[in-house]
Amino acid sequence: MTLTKTALVAAGLFATIAPAGAFAPSVDVGSAQYAIGIVGYVPVICRANVDASAVAPVAGVTSLGMLKEFCNSPSGYRVIADYSPGLAAAKLIIDGQVVALGESGSTVISQSENAAIANHTLAIELP
Repeated sequence: MTLTKTALVAAGLFATIAPAGAFAPSVDVGSAQYAIGIVGYVPVICRANVDASAVAPVAGVTSLGMLKEFCNSPSGYRVIADYSPGLAAAKLIIDGQVVALGESGSTVISQSENAAIANHTLAIELP
C-alpha cells in the first residue's frame, strides 16, 4: 500500500510576489538627497511530507507518523491524498478527525487560508 501526497495551492501558485510600489534607485547630487530602493522576490514554496514510506496492509488502525506541512503562499493551500482504488473503504485519521476515503482516489486532508507551518498525526484505518 502506498499513499502519495500532493500540496496544492490556490490559483497563483507560480506567481511572483511583487511590492505595491516599485522603487527606483536615484541620486540627486545637487540637493544632497539620496535614495536607494531594494526589492526582493520570494518564491512560493509548499511541501507536505509523511514520515512513513510504506505500511503493511493489516486490518485496524495503523500509524503513518506525522504529516509535516510548510507553505509560504499568502493565499493558502490544500494538502490532497491520492490513493489506489483498493483503499476506497479505508479511513484516514488526521489529528483524531476521520476522513472516509471514497472511490474518487483523491481527497483533501488538510488546508489553510494563509501561509502556514503545521504538523498533524496521521493514521489509516483499514477494514
